[in-house]
Amino acid sequence: MAGLRVSRLPHVVVLCLCLSPSCVFGVDLFSGLLTPDTPFDITQAPEAPDYSKSKNWAALPSKEDNADIVPKGTTEQDLQASAAIDAFYIHPTSYLLGGNWNASVDDLLSKVITDYGMLPQHAAVYNGVARVFAPRYRQASQGAQVNPLSLNDREQALALAFSDVRRAFEYFLDQYNDGRPFLITSHSQGTTHAIPLLQYLFQERPKDARRLVAGYLIGNTVDEKWLSHLLPVCQTGTDTGCYLSWNAIAEGGDDSHWKSKGHPVCVNPLSWRQDNTAVPKSENLGSLPITGPYFLDAPHKAQTGARCEDGILWITAPQARGYSMALFPGGGYHAYDYNLFWMNIRENLRERTRAYFQQQR
Repeated sequence: MAGLRVSRLPHVVVLCLCLSPSCVFGVDLFSGLLTPDTPFDITQAPEAPDYSKSKNWAALPSKEDNADIVPKGTTEQDLQASAAIDAFYIHPTSYLLGGNWNASVDDLLSKVITDYGMLPQHAAVYNGVARVFAPRYRQASQGAQVNPLSLNDREQALALAFSDVRRAFEYFLDQYNDGRPFLITSHSQGTTHAIPLLQYLFQERPKDARRLVAGYLIGNTVDEKWLSHLLPVCQTGTDTGCYLSWNAIAEGGDDSHWKSKGHPVCVNPLSWRQDNTAVPKSENLGSLPITGPYFLDAPHKAQTGARCEDGILWITAPQARGYSMALFPGGGYHAYDYNLFWMNIRENLRERTRAYFQQQR
């Protein structure tokens, strides 16, 4: 589980980094460059992954992968070998340029984008407190979500994707977790699946639900009413058995996309509170640019402040290089939901994990 270094990256992967953290994703979110042209047909779906095979996991603590990375210029370490909890991470859409409803887990470009974009920028933030498990799944394509032939087709594509996520989670609980406390973590399409996964956990596996440290459901609309009967929104940095979420947009930007789905939950990742208090950028411990930890001497400190208002995390625009690519229409920093607050998330994970074990005594 040693951290991977830039020098070990194949040259073709370095060239693909502009794709991986969302350069294509940012362009494609609202346009759907490639969309399915025939109705969804389950008989044409890719083969279901077998989660007993390690190849169907993008990250496992037993193998070297990019969820093991820590940024240079910090004292942070990959502590999965001694971690007391687990993190089940559901990655966002990486099947950006495919024209099918759902991706095969063997799709090469999707794997490159997941492994070299999303794992180091999202999943690796958890490796200071948790063993990281990240399944590959038959994700719904970007075109299927953005510009489907019908809403019913889109829902079927997402349902297929969720069926894999649920099976992977069951395998994780039954074969890997061994009764340990755990996190459910996600971004974007991953958060779309994390919501019903939490519902499944609390309704169908309530004994296992008692071991949930928290849910980090980042980068999509999570309406509080969808989960309020099962678990609360985290109100402080040490609450456990709760969940948090945010969607980052530059001050003055357009929040209509996230609000069209429901009323989003917003927990400020600089204060870990669900209130409207503005937190200055001086409280930001470190951000990662669009290339994540690659080509970076150290995380950029004090890049943005943040405040929650009406379900949106409003931010001040970062001034360092590497934060102006892959912005969504209306000033959306969706591709940076994790990156902007990377070091604060990591510090909060330590605080929340300590609080969980203190509460168990």
